[in-house]
Amino acid sequence: MITFNRSQVIGAEFPDEETVKFNGIQVDHIYSMEINMDVRLSDGEILAIEGLMKRYTNFVCPEAMPVLQTAVGMSLREQGWDRRIMKEIGRKGCEHFAEIIIECGRSLDQARMSKEMWQALETDPGLNQVEFMEKWLAENPAIGA
Repeated sequence: MITFNRSQVIGAEFPDEETVKFNGIQVDHIYSMEINMDVRLSDGEILAIEGLMKRYTNFVCPEAMPVLQTAVGMSLREQGWDRRIMKEIGRKGCEHFAEIIIECGRSLDQARMSKEMWQALETDPGLNQVEFMEKWLAENPAIGA
């Protein structure tokens, strides 16, 4: 029997008020890749990116590392950003790296909401979190689209 399992984990932390630092990991029985990426919260611009290839299939794979730097300056808010990442990073470099970047980008708004909820809970520990999320989503209608 053939089996396959791939895990992808995205973490986010906020080193300052303007930046989210993503750490994305993708692991399966063949590959193990990691992305560390700084993104400006206000416009989703990728400020810095670093990749690590812990396990890969052939000697060509590490040649994708410099291609990651083409992501710097791209915005995770522009129309078609995910297709652009796949084209510029995935096709010219490494599809696994592109997949991790895309998943980090998809997590951007969840990270923003989580950060704002945490700040609100510091002020009001009895905060109704469901109401907070409903209000936040209403104030950010593009998120649910």
